[in-house]
Formats: sequence, structure tokens, C-alpha cells
Amino acid sequence: MKKLSLLLAVLLCGMLAACQATAPRETAAPSPAATETPVPTEPDPTAEPTQPAIEDRPAVLYIGTKAGGFQEYLMEHEGELTPEKLIQGIGDLTGWDLTLAEPVTDGKGGMSVCLANSSSLFQGPPDPQKDEFHMYSAEQLAETILDSIQKTLQNYYVLAPGDPDNLDIWYYMEGEKPLELPELGLSWPLEEPYQWASVQRG
Repeated sequence: MKKLSLLLAVLLCGMLAACQATAPRETAAPSPAATETPVPTEPDPTAEPTQPAIEDRPAVLYIGTKAGGFQEYLMEHEGELTPEKLIQGIGDLTGWDLTLAEPVTDGKGGMSVCLANSSSLFQGPPDPQKDEFHMYSAEQLAETILDSIQKTLQNYYVLAPGDPDNLDIWYYMEGEKPLELPELGLSWPLEEPYQWASVQRG
């Protein structure tokens, strides 16, 4: 009887050992790979901001004088914007006749503008005038026309951080003559860029 019990005990121990040997071993689950979080880059404070191309810039018309200040007006347009369209835009806005005798030309570090003899610069304001752009004298009209065209062209064609005043504007009359307003006794030399302050009187 004791031999039988001892035999059963040996068999039981063998079976337990066999079960432990065949039992699957638990393996640690692989840890998920760490994901890299992108670090936001700080903007370079020394980098210059990109400027839109000239053809993509909004057109702003400046009406007024250098001495008295300017009012800004946004101009709607389609297609390529040229100096001629900007000048015509001033005319359409104000009611002034700003017909050009010749296309605006580039050269001498700036632009040259030739208004036709039929324009309001020589013939005076329309009748009736628009209330917002009413001129009370021929000299006030002349200064406003010349300064408005100058300011509009300078600010449209000179991109920041450039200085718009560095774009010179010349005015001349048909036949490449110096700009003269005989009824007002005013003239500007052809060899110098326009400034109302440089007007010659008499």
C-alpha cells in the first residue's frame, strides 16, 4: 500500500513538472515606439516680410496735395494695372478730365507724364463739379491734379521698405515742352522732377 502511494506521488510530481514545461510563457508587450512631437519653429525676426507682386497689390488713389494731405480711395480694376489706368482712375473718381497726350514713360529714375491740352489741368474743372472734389480756384485744381497723380504713382510702384518719394515724376507738355500754365503764370523746368514747391512764377 505504501509502495502504491509512493508511486502515485511520483507520477503526480512528474505530471506537474510536464505542465509547467509546456505552459506558454508570458512575454512583455513591446512598448509602442515613442512618437516625435514637432517643435514649432520661431519666426526669424530679422527676415523681411514678403511683399506681394505689384500686379497683386490693391490700387489706392491719393487725392489731395502734399501741403494739405491726401485722402485715400480704393480703386477696383481688372487685368494689368498700368500708370495710365491709375491716372484715369483719378479722373473717373473726381470727374476731372485727365486725358493723356502720350503714354506714361519710364526713365531718368522715374516716370514722365504728359497731360493733353484738353485736360482739366489746362481747361479747368468740369461744370458741375462733384461736391467732394470741388475746387475753388484754377491754381488749387492744378496743384491737386499734379500732386495726386504724383502721389498715386509713387505709392503704387515703390514697394516697402522703399521710400515712395524716391520715385521722381516729371510733367511735360505736348511737343516735349516744359509744363506751363500761362493763365496762372506757373511753370516747371523740364530738367527737374516735379515738385509744386519748385514752381516758377511770373
